[in-house]
Amino acid sequence: MDNLTLQQILLVNPFSTEPKVLAAIAQDPDLAQFAFELQQQHLALDDALQVPIPPMLSERLLQIPTANNAQLAKASTKIQRSWFVPLTMAASIALFATLGIQRYNNSTISNIGEHALAHVHKEEAKLLQQASTQSLADVNLKLASFDAHLDNWQDDIIYARYCTFEGIRSLHLAVKTATGYATIFVVPQQAELDFVAQFSDQQYLGLAMAMPKANIVIVSSNIDDLQQLPKKLNEKLIFSA
Repeated sequence: MDNLTLQQILLVNPFSTEPKVLAAIAQDPDLAQFAFELQQQHLALDDALQVPIPPMLSERLLQIPTANNAQLAKASTKIQRSWFVPLTMAASIALFATLGIQRYNNSTISNIGEHALAHVHKEEAKLLQQASTQSLADVNLKLASFDAHLDNWQDDIIYARYCTFEGIRSLHLAVKTATGYATIFVVPQQAELDFVAQFSDQQYLGLAMAMPKANIVIVSSNIDDLQQLPKKLNEKLIFSA
């Protein structure tokens, strides 16, 4: 499979899991970079286009048929304007995120801990904005793509989104804790990052655990989370044979 064909496949599906595509990405750093940029653009656009539905929209639409022509024109203009602003903002956010990808990619990240810390800082504002209780069924649906599931998990999961580690699709989870939240990454072992068991920066502490089929990375500002979550994950996160 030549490089042009591989790029065409990735343009259609940046998260392609075709064995030939994955093998080519593992062997070609330029292709891996190309796939990573496409994945980041895909995720950025997906986030930017999540435009909220205006409140009471259905009630307003039901009232439109009873209005006269002048009222209809006024209502139509108002609705168009109310949708134009968030859509314009969404497009701007998408463009800004795309332009910022190159800077993020060119950082000197070499190990799984540095990548996790960078990702936590990058996603922090979005996580706090979008945090909401995730059902265990929905989380396990995402974990299924990593041949894993959480068995009888009791702690509230408030964030669950796919992300990428060195071009490899991973899973970003946030778990509610007594002092706030802790971040958990499920990173397939194909990600070409040096493994480090412990890491930290001025704000966060972290550790990584090698588990079947994936590395589990935990990041938190509270050391208690790093003492409690590894035991829970070892017991509750089950990988299929």
